[in-house]
Amino acid sequence: MELLRPSLLLTVSLSLLQLVSAQTSTDSAEVDALNKLIDYWNLRSKINLTTIDPCTRNASWASENANPRVACDCTSNSCHITHLKIYALDIMGELPSELFMLRKLMDLNLGQNVLNGSIPAEIGQLSNMQYLSLGINNFTGRVPTELGNLTKLISLSFSSNNFFGPLPKELGKLTSLQQLYIDSSGVTGSIPQEFANLKSLRILWASDNLFTGKIPEFFGTLTELADLRLQGTLLEGPIPRSFRALNKLEDLRIGDLSAEDSTLDFLESQKSLSILSLRNCRVSGKIPDQLGTFAKLQLLDLSFNKLTGQIPTSLQDLSTLQYLYLGNNNLSGELPVNIIAPNLIALDVSYNPLSGNLPRNFAKGGLSMNVIGSSINANNLQDGKALGMMQCLHSNTKCSNKVPSCKYSFLIFCIFTIN
Repeated sequence: MELLRPSLLLTVSLSLLQLVSAQTSTDSAEVDALNKLIDYWNLRSKINLTTIDPCTRNASWASENANPRVACDCTSNSCHITHLKIYALDIMGELPSELFMLRKLMDLNLGQNVLNGSIPAEIGQLSNMQYLSLGINNFTGRVPTELGNLTKLISLSFSSNNFFGPLPKELGKLTSLQQLYIDSSGVTGSIPQEFANLKSLRILWASDNLFTGKIPEFFGTLTELADLRLQGTLLEGPIPRSFRALNKLEDLRIGDLSAEDSTLDFLESQKSLSILSLRNCRVSGKIPDQLGTFAKLQLLDLSFNKLTGQIPTSLQDLSTLQYLYLGNNNLSGELPVNIIAPNLIALDVSYNPLSGNLPRNFAKGGLSMNVIGSSINANNLQDGKALGMMQCLHSNTKCSNKVPSCKYSFLIFCIFTIN
């Protein structure tokens, strides 16, 4: 076989170099925009791309753990920037117009910085966006309606900001959305009826906003929900009976409901729950026995409600339960004998007309317990120190110096720990 002539070899080599160059060449407008962003946010010491193509293969800034991170898609004739992460680097200022030149962005994470100003309407131009995180900043103004144009979004976060006004109904167009984090964002008003279209939603964190009106009945149609948090709002009860259909719930936290009473009748098939917190929700009626069949339950908080009847003995069967808060209700009868299961860390039954004796194993190591405001009898205790502590708890006078552990171990709720 004839050897390649030097001139032909040089031509082949140049062609290969051109091919490699073409594979790593980034759209020039995007390169220019990215460099302006780096300078605007004073990041040149962390990622200097003045002489290097940002989409260089195997670049250190392209790995998933890099911060700042720039990653690209090079499947077409030129590379395009698809991922930009500048997380918790204290960048300041507003969102510059150059950001919206990166039209192929799929993942933008600017969380936990000091960004301010409003979110420009141009954000709606980033139509390929799937993951958008703007949480924990100082953004103000209204949540832009143009976010509704980002119909490929899977995850959206603008929590912990200083927005005002209602949630835009246009967010109901985000039918691919699985995660929505809007807690502590400053938004107010009612939750838009258009949110009923978010059938793929798995996570909704919406606590600490001044939402008004009733908890929407349509939440019960969002049957993919696994994590729902609605604490610290101005929402009104009752908790809709439609919640019965939410059988994929793992974490349900609702708090501070006003107006109408709620019941626990919706708790039927939520056996995947590990956290159930309905604190201060005007929940009335009895604690259902079937809670004892929720084998994954780790935290149960039904405090500051209007519950009546006895504490179900079925709760003794929850071997996974670590935190049980039933204080400030109208529960009566005696504590179940084996309510302190092996994994229980905290028990609060304070301010209930409960009677009877403390469970014999109440002094197990690491347990915090609060029985203030009940008629639970401590006279069955043999341990002198523990008896002194309980007498201190039930006394209307200050703890004596003879029981220093009682004096110094109690926190806000007079919870004490025995080691």
